[in-house]
Amino acid sequence: MGKGLDYGLSPKQNVFSGRYGAETGFVMEFGRMFYIKNRNTKEPINYGLDWTLLSLNYNRMDEWIDYALESGGESKNATDTRIAVAVSTKIGPMISFNPIEKVVLDARIQIVPIIRFFDLIYHQNSGQADDRYFTFANYSREQVDKSFDAEDVKNRMAYGIETSFGITLRRKSIGLAIDYIKGDVKTNYNAYDTGVGATAGKEKISTPNMQLKLSITL
Repeated sequence: MGKGLDYGLSPKQNVFSGRYGAETGFVMEFGRMFYIKNRNTKEPINYGLDWTLLSLNYNRMDEWIDYALESGGESKNATDTRIAVAVSTKIGPMISFNPIEKVVLDARIQIVPIIRFFDLIYHQNSGQADDRYFTFANYSREQVDKSFDAEDVKNRMAYGIETSFGITLRRKSIGLAIDYIKGDVKTNYNAYDTGVGATAGKEKISTPNMQLKLSITL
């Protein structure tokens, strides 16, 4: 998910430019395809709707440890579990090509309502000239709004609508699928950057994601 970290950018600049330091993760999806024609038609082209009822994504953001060491800090500067989790549903039109035998190529475009959860606190050289801090929770708001709980799950979730472009190449029921998802989610954050100071609030951040999956069509 996202791009690798740029050691020349601050933690906030990395996140706001779609860089999360995430390793290759896991995805599991369940869905259905609804064809306009019978799915067993002998015609080479078919149309329909591809609805991924549930998509679950998991990535670890362990590049932050190397980022800390490269920046003159320590591995403990990147705390919490350093994970990114997403839950979504995807729905949109598809077109299927059956060029030869039982080989089928599916192409689809889907709208993706999504909820993301980032668990990361990065802090480096607190109180010093090169102080850096970033987290996906708005603790500053607690100081002005006593009813706001930055640790509440609903206040740590990021929400958005993304777009997915994908293809699946399959023979009979087994195939290989590739999907590219892009878009923004809105998340709470707290940050401190050298020379800038403290910032906090809600921000839209880009969350590009490439998925390679084994496809089983029943």
